[in-house]
Amino acid sequence: MSHERFYSRVNGPTLHRVNAIRWLNEVSPRHLAGGGDPRHVTEQLLASGWGNHSVPGYPHVLLESPDHQWHLTLEPAQDEFMPSWRVHPAQGHAWSAQFGIHTPVEIIAGFIDALHSTGPQPEAELWRLAASRGWTMQLAGRQRTALSPDETAYLSRETSLAETPIHRWAVQVSVPLSEKQHRWIWNASIDEAAPPAALTGFIDALTDPAPLLRWEGQEPRHAFGFLDSRRSSVTPEQHRLQHLRRIEAAHPARTDAPAPASPPPGPARHKRRR
Repeated sequence: MSHERFYSRVNGPTLHRVNAIRWLNEVSPRHLAGGGDPRHVTEQLLASGWGNHSVPGYPHVLLESPDHQWHLTLEPAQDEFMPSWRVHPAQGHAWSAQFGIHTPVEIIAGFIDALHSTGPQPEAELWRLAASRGWTMQLAGRQRTALSPDETAYLSRETSLAETPIHRWAVQVSVPLSEKQHRWIWNASIDEAAPPAALTGFIDALTDPAPLLRWEGQEPRHAFGFLDSRRSSVTPEQHRLQHLRRIEAAHPARTDAPAPASPPPGPARHKRRR
């Protein structure tokens, strides 16, 4: 079904009608760049074999990993303080990762792309990674936190007060309105029981100082005055091709086609008798 005639954001520059966008901006800090295009995550997962269980006519995306191990749900919440992205095991409730609607999709991808990676990462290494990128380490009692260089993102490791404590990593992003008031932008939480490589991928993508690409007018207004936005040398067409290459790289490895079977032997030749 064609959607190009509809007045919809689905016709944006990621895959369609790139000529409608004149330029791209490099936006930093990346945690204030806005959610971006969710297809950066969803189309890459579909290309890598995730199954689509979305219900037609309902505004959500339901994806399941090829091995039926993970579920991803994207349901824009009415309250922007509630999570819109959720990733968790398909069976049971061992852990969950939740992200607000304004979480940059590139940061969410940092978590999801590493779901199937292996290798534990000690907690100290995660703090060291943030500190190496200019995040300021702070101590509040026994709780350690990290503050982004622009002081608008706050990374912490929290412990619930339940009978069986749950450890989770949390991010809160806000901009100051006055000396005592802040405008909350987005928050995220990842249970520490999540795959360690995925948690590392998230913190790596969160603290990466590299800017994110956003097309003109896509930068969030609620972060105005706190963003560094500069015209990028990357064209909309080049950005589209980068997205297509990312999707192509996600396709499962194709096995070589089997060699054609040998032709059946011809009819037996009888020797002539003299």
